[in-house]
Amino acid sequence: MNLVGHNMALVEELKIHMLKRIELYEKRGFIKKGKYKELVEFETKAMDERLETMKQWL
Repeated sequence: MNLVGHNMALVEELKIHMLKRIELYEKRGFIKKGKYKELVEFETKAMDERLETMKQWL
């Protein structure tokens, strides 16, 4: 696996960890009502864009 492929795997793992953390914060009440979906979309958009850029480099 080349460096870009390795970094893609790390970004995908980071995305999964980030989504689990946001879900935990929402369950514990740290995120305002109705903002959970907006926050998830905002955070996943950045990760998805990064992954798409890396795929183009391959």
